Amino acid sequence: MAADILRLKYKRGQPVKYVSHLDFVKVFERALRRASVEVAFSGGYNPRMLLVFGNPLPVGYTSDHELCDITLKRPYEPEELVSALNSTLPGDISVISAEPLVKPYPSILSSVSFAEYVCRAEGLGEGTDVLLNRTFEESEAVFVMKRSKSGEKNVDVKPMIKKFEVSGDTVYITTVTGQEGSLKPELAFSGICSLASIESSLVSIHKTSMY
Repeated sequence: MAADILRLKYKRGQPVKYVSHLDFVKVFERALRRASVEVAFSGGYNPRMLLVFGNPLPVGYTSDHELCDITLKRPYEPEELVSALNSTLPGDISVISAEPLVKPYPSILSSVSFAEYVCRAEGLGEGTDVLLNRTFEESEAVFVMKRSKSGEKNVDVKPMIKKFEVSGDTVYITTVTGQEGSLKPELAFSGICSLASIESSLVSIHKTSMY
């Protein structure tokens, strides 16, 4: 169905994992111009493309599931927009799908609650995966220092961790995300490692999905 507002699902690969969110937005806008996509603009003295992105992907992450709402001057078929963008985006960034939206529609942040990650850890010895899994299952709380607008607080983040599983040096973590707040997987992992008296850190973080 053709629509003038679409929600894009896109992925970001290894070569752009150190690109900041602001620089990424510039890459996205440049690709839209090169593809001659008829994007709607805001009014005022400094008009901007009407693009709304989800929470910025932290520097160093890769992802198979990022979202952006785009408002257009004319209705586009989803396949038309996906094809146009993928023809001009760098190969390590690609649009997977486009979903037509009809007002009123939920914002990106209100439409997702959890993010799933597959990570790789360094410094884990034999049997530490079993210890970490047991520590998470048996712990009543996982306290970490979490930053907020009012400063740093020692916060119990266990309610924000839906899934935690370690197998060898691979770590599967599902944490909350969206308008109610979010939890980075490396923070969850460090808190559980601290409880288990294990020194380890995540060396790669890949978001596989949001829901």
